[in-house]
Amino acid sequence: MNNVISRVVANDLCIGCGMCAAVCPSHNLGIRLNQQGTYEPFLEKDQCDDKGNCLKVCPFNPFPEKKVATEDAILSTITKENDSPNYSKSFGGYNSLYVGYAKEYRREASSGGIATWLLKQLLKHKIVDKIIATIENDKDDSVFYKYTIIDTIEDINLTSKTKYYPMHIGDIARLIKGTNESYAIIGLPCTIKAIRLAQVSEPENWKTIKFCISIFCGGLKSTFFTEYLASKIDVRYDEIIKPEYRVKNINSTAGDYSFSCSKKGDDNTPLLLPMKKVGDMWGTGYFKPNPCDFCEDLSGELADISLGDAWIPPYNKDGAGHSLIITRTQFAEQLISTGMSAQQLICDGIHQKQASLSQEGNYNHRRVGLSYRLKWAKKRGDIIPPKRTRRIWIENPLKSKIFKLRQKLQKESTIFWIEERIEKGKNFEEKISKTKAELAYYTKIEHLFRKKYWIRKLIRK
Repeated sequence: MNNVISRVVANDLCIGCGMCAAVCPSHNLGIRLNQQGTYEPFLEKDQCDDKGNCLKVCPFNPFPEKKVATEDAILSTITKENDSPNYSKSFGGYNSLYVGYAKEYRREASSGGIATWLLKQLLKHKIVDKIIATIENDKDDSVFYKYTIIDTIEDINLTSKTKYYPMHIGDIARLIKGTNESYAIIGLPCTIKAIRLAQVSEPENWKTIKFCISIFCGGLKSTFFTEYLASKIDVRYDEIIKPEYRVKNINSTAGDYSFSCSKKGDDNTPLLLPMKKVGDMWGTGYFKPNPCDFCEDLSGELADISLGDAWIPPYNKDGAGHSLIITRTQFAEQLISTGMSAQQLICDGIHQKQASLSQEGNYNHRRVGLSYRLKWAKKRGDIIPPKRTRRIWIENPLKSKIFKLRQKLQKESTIFWIEERIEKGKNFEEKISKTKAELAYYTKIEHLFRKKYWIRKLIRK
């Protein structure tokens, strides 16, 4: 059949954004958590109109129309003249690049508080009527976060802080489809892409979304990520309350943050887990779904503005946090400039090379690694969406080993956690240790061959 179930879910390409359910003309698609801890669509009735509307908005549709085949193609369709006069291999089209923070909202945010400031400006000046953002889910204690609609400036505070947790936009998108009100949305690059695809395929129904903010993404995490972190502070998956992923240590560096949650039955005192004790959760690929390995948009190239962490000196030395800001439209640029003029935003303009350096590891896995994964997928006969990145022909044996081990860890982390979650991951580390140690070994060797590694080592001395 011509739908996301047969073309996307069946090929392990669904990222769980939920947009397909919102555009289904027969209202036959639902969204639910699967056994791997991510969302996916399902047929609520055993029937389908076979029109393929759901595929048109899928960010991982393997067979898209040429005009929306890649981010560049979509951008050429939706971008106004002179909106994105500059281009970066890492970040796509853009207007300007900044690093900075919002003075009033920085302390309560994950990084620089720019997202909170932006959303409040959009409502305060009536640029949009309402905001679509993520908040704590107080109606289901087994699903911690969800998308919601916000129409008051005060409630914007509920959306602050990064949430490394799967969420879908399907239910909310159904509510706003074809309405006369205007909205801004904040989400990951795949969700923003789904919105843009809907605006191309059904412009009248989705012109209501006026402004898109994207958060940089190092890969989606399944619900198992939260369970795994909680287990490290002796909290079982069904005992977790109020998980938070970026508890700052403002007296330290930007990378020195903690996970926290409370435990059911206790006095709700937050328990802290410094993430430095856990190790690299992004480079290893723990609890990451397969489609993330075939995504080449790390920053949200289709948004009006993109926000991420500024993992570059001197900003990464400041535990209070800074945001990397990429304006992609003239209007977004105007918003940031106005905030700077009013001294509500403290920002420095930065060079494209600095911005790229802040996401060097992410870029290496997304783009360089993708060239390897595309080759392997082609050899296996896997169905993969069109990509701008080209398949590599001659592999670097060391890089090849590392990228293969990361894929192995992705799969093993999910399989082993399903086996061990009831016992709070009792034997999880032992089961995964061999692959994890092997990846660490080859990664260390690969670093020794990097010129940049030795330059940085000398600078630190």
